[in-house]
Amino acid sequence: MSHKRGIAHFCLSTLLASAGGAATAQAQTDLQPANSPPGSETPRPAATTPSPNLIGEDEAPDEILFEADSVYREIQDGPIIAEGDVRAFFGERYLRADRLVYDPATDVVIAEGDVSITDENLETAFAGRVELSGDLRDGIAENFSALLEDNARLAAQSAVQEQGARTRLSRAVYTACDICDDDGDGKTPTWRIRSLKVTRDRERRVMRFHHAFLEIKGVPIAYAPFLQAPDPSVERQSGFLPPNIGASDRLGFNFQLPYYLAISNNQDATFSPLYTAEDGVLWQGEWRRRGRNSYHVLAGGIIDSPNDNPEPINGGNEGLPGVRWHYFGRGYQNLSDNWRLSYDVERVSDDEYLRNYSIERRGDLRQTLNRGATNQLRSNARLAWNSGGSNLTVDSYLFQGLRGALDDATTTPLVLPLIDYRYDFSSRIAGGDASIGANFAALQRTGGLDSRRLTANATWRRDVITRGGHRFNFFGELRGDVYHFDDVNAGTEINTFCENSSALDCSQALASFIPDQDSDFEARFAPTAGVEWSYPLTRELGGARLYLEPRIQLLASPSGLNRAEIINEDSQSIEFDYAGLFDYNKATGYDAFEDGQRANIGISASAIWRNGFELEGAVGQQFRIQQTDAFEAAAGLGDTTSDIVGSLSLRYKSLVGVENRFRLDNANAAIERAESTAFFNTRRLRANVGYVRLIEDDELAVLNNLERREELTAGARLKLMRNWYAGAGWRRDLETNQTIRRDFTLSYEDECATFGVTLRRDETRVGNVVPNTAVLVSFTLRSLVD
Repeated sequence: MSHKRGIAHFCLSTLLASAGGAATAQAQTDLQPANSPPGSETPRPAATTPSPNLIGEDEAPDEILFEADSVYREIQDGPIIAEGDVRAFFGERYLRADRLVYDPATDVVIAEGDVSITDENLETAFAGRVELSGDLRDGIAENFSALLEDNARLAAQSAVQEQGARTRLSRAVYTACDICDDDGDGKTPTWRIRSLKVTRDRERRVMRFHHAFLEIKGVPIAYAPFLQAPDPSVERQSGFLPPNIGASDRLGFNFQLPYYLAISNNQDATFSPLYTAEDGVLWQGEWRRRGRNSYHVLAGGIIDSPNDNPEPINGGNEGLPGVRWHYFGRGYQNLSDNWRLSYDVERVSDDEYLRNYSIERRGDLRQTLNRGATNQLRSNARLAWNSGGSNLTVDSYLFQGLRGALDDATTTPLVLPLIDYRYDFSSRIAGGDASIGANFAALQRTGGLDSRRLTANATWRRDVITRGGHRFNFFGELRGDVYHFDDVNAGTEINTFCENSSALDCSQALASFIPDQDSDFEARFAPTAGVEWSYPLTRELGGARLYLEPRIQLLASPSGLNRAEIINEDSQSIEFDYAGLFDYNKATGYDAFEDGQRANIGISASAIWRNGFELEGAVGQQFRIQQTDAFEAAAGLGDTTSDIVGSLSLRYKSLVGVENRFRLDNANAAIERAESTAFFNTRRLRANVGYVRLIEDDELAVLNNLERREELTAGARLKLMRNWYAGAGWRRDLETNQTIRRDFTLSYEDECATFGVTLRRDETRVGNVVPNTAVLVSFTLRSLVD
């Protein structure tokens, strides 16, 4: 018997013995399972050789093949007896034992001594003695144990397999935990189920436990007359998921027990009602379907809250509706090889619903930016076509504001349609890459300004690298924009925001963005030409690999192209940093255009030492001949000299490091924007600290949720002892000198189970959403409740 096979068999036998199974004294004393054949050994013929023999090589492929140290028959046409490292094969099934007797007349195989059977699914079962059919599929086993998929283990006093599909076990134990330590000694698993009878149904891919006890560290904590769990061999199976148990000031005691429904091979659903003592039951669920040419995910929830109040409470902006709801959706449908229809939808009943019930888009609905935590939701539908070098998209956008009285649905635009077309020429023109494109946008408001814009452009770009390593990039663009505005005097969402905000003086913004007329037609021609030079250098010096790259970009466009009559709908915010310094048009949309003659200058450098130290940095600035009105003053762009942007990072392997991005005022080097992260990782402690500083004082910045902000965040996770961890999180608003959120977590984690308790204090106060203290308890048992 091999060492690994012996350890596996011993550990599984120990699992059964520790749960009251039938392991014998031999299994407990010499670390071997009870597998000695009864009676005395049958005498072998003297002519037997010790070398392995193979019987049945010329037999039909559906017959059993043997290999052993000794194979013989006691009488002619009698049972075949194999002894000594016996191996038997039938198709993809494989058996090993110390002794095997096969009777061709009855087609019965009896194996004894360290028996192991591996099936076509690579699952291995162990036993002291088995009696099997000739195809090794059905039979009876004593002192049975099995190593299943996903590290699951099953042991029983006896097992009967029927038709290769169902296994019935008596006095069985099941777990997905390790049952041997690193030295191969048996240990008590974190959890196990001890059951009087177990049926493993491979056809329905379930395991049924009758009169089952759930034990945690060997202590029975729950009893169930009947329990059903997914078979470890299946990737998914209908059943309950781990519950979430908690209590909070907002919701009171709350409990969630999700149910997963495997509808078919390509679709499933999760039904996850949330019971709350304060508001009743929030009924919610998610449905998913994936096909060869489509994918859809729909999620939603609804609650009829008994705490509905038509009047504002707690200083809120509006009362709470009785019925509150949300729905999210994302998906696509391929109409042909070239056409695709897609969508991304998010709507809620009221501004505070998502925060009150801590609802986020998770899983396949997850977003890079959680817009539910910002001021606005966005729904989109898209039709896309591509063929060769042509790409066409037709979009529509619907917005929902989440700022109460600061939002007015009549001035929130509906974008329908937004059409974008681009064609990339396959052949080079003047040695460079060329493309042409067009973009059309129509924005409608039920009680505000309507706008139409058509843009057409042609671009050309060519890269040249000299023998000396100098890189030149030549580029040019011809672009024209045509605008038509209706109901200009009705205004946009900027009017609603400024009229309802007493904290800001918006007179200048209103004068600039809302011309004093009812309709207007505008056009502009906006060409751009430029060249960029860079010279990347690298060398080894003092045990470090050094890298240095200076970059200079020169651009020329006509000035004065951002007239007040051209209302800015799609370029109201910009994040100016080193990563975007060399964009020849830094506007985020089409309505603003970076005009004038300018130079973008920057340098980046890095050093990497062999011992693991890394240092990286970059700094740059824009210089202009004339000012531009394309950007708000708070963006750090527009003057003849821009703010200074850059980054600086230092790290040692993955142990410790600091990463920084910054924007400094060009006049006094004051910090206008900073984002910093520091981390520290060891085997026992992982910690990080983050700092962000935004100085945005203009109306459009506040409108786009970019107002002045200075925050400090921190998080840590400490390994207290084997499998036990403590964690903490902290977020503080340095502008108001108030703590926003605190989290404390205590958890247990091992290879088969997790358990955690989280205490959270949220100081957020938005409308009717008041500060909240919550406790959350969660756990998983792998392969059983996960």
